[in-house]
Amino acid sequence: MTATGTNDAEHTFAAAGRLDAPLSAEQFAEKLDAIRGRGTRMARHMAAEQGFRRIYTGGAPLAGLGSPCSDIDLFVVLDEGEGDTEEQLFFEGQRVDVEYLKLRDLESLIDRFTSFTATSSDAEQIGFASRSRLDRVTRFLLSEIVVDDGELDRLHRKLTAAGSEFRKLLISRHAQDAQNAAEDVSGAVLNGDLQSAEYQSREMVYFAAEAYLCAAGDLYVNTKWLWAKWARTFGDGGPQDAELSAVIRDLGLPDPADAVARNIWLAQDLLAMAATGYRYAPVTGPRPAHTRRNPRYTLLPFSDGFVVTQQVGAGVELSREGVLLWGVAHGRPRADAATTARKIMSEQGLDVGEDDVLAYYDSLVARELIVPSRADADDS
Repeated sequence: MTATGTNDAEHTFAAAGRLDAPLSAEQFAEKLDAIRGRGTRMARHMAAEQGFRRIYTGGAPLAGLGSPCSDIDLFVVLDEGEGDTEEQLFFEGQRVDVEYLKLRDLESLIDRFTSFTATSSDAEQIGFASRSRLDRVTRFLLSEIVVDDGELDRLHRKLTAAGSEFRKLLISRHAQDAQNAAEDVSGAVLNGDLQSAEYQSREMVYFAAEAYLCAAGDLYVNTKWLWAKWARTFGDGGPQDAELSAVIRDLGLPDPADAVARNIWLAQDLLAMAATGYRYAPVTGPRPAHTRRNPRYTLLPFSDGFVVTQQVGAGVELSREGVLLWGVAHGRPRADAATTARKIMSEQGLDVGEDDVLAYYDSLVARELIVPSRADADDS
């Protein structure tokens, strides 16, 4: 485990007396271990004092995140007919958030989330899978079961066995949240409020980055820990190169209109890669010289395919390889986009002819999902 947000001991703000100096990696690990240990002791204490049979600890420290200031989240799972409340306690000088939930409610959530069933014609599952519900299930997945009569272990094994399906649902939820942010971007732009539009475009990137992290196996649901998750999952070099990581860490530009466009395109890239599993090097500049993706569209993945949809209006169904081509088309000439897509597909054992790829590219143009530059249009 590495310390998050640490550069050197003589941090500029710390030296100025404004913030504490960051902990070393060893100190950071010791602090989180102490928090986790305190949560375990608290759970055992409550079980001994009150006879609870099922308790688990969860939250950022259990997910390898958190900070020395993190509290403990403790979940008491009760039988039918018992209370369902929350309270805040203190144990060994540390705040403990205790949540009481019913076994049948936890099992019901897990049963609904262990298979990704949302389709382009019936997206009810995504609507039900709110961030709060997914957060509860993810915390259980990443939890430490401290006290158990066998029921928590049974549910945990069921959820763990459905890992890939649950991950797909998480990605789809993050994509929906990114689309919701895109709607706010469009509204702010129509109001002439570019500052608000820029803020919402950052939110859009954060949700898309959560989807991308989720596809890489980092499931914890909370944009607060986005940069810590990014660093531990991809490192300083990022998934493709240092440029992408640098953009994620600093989404601002001198011209807010440039920032809005660049952030929307970046979110589209992250969603395309998260949803399809394909990886490519995004063109991240604010004013690409070649083909541009239409910024009015975002991507929603379903169990039966992919839909590139406008904030208002009908969407366009694409194949997995079509989404890849939609992704790599941005910032590249037509021929380069086709070559890049074919190379990536070939690496996964899929041989698609150049003429077929170019024909699909032209269909994306016809549907206004991508907009060629004048030079690219002349070459087509």
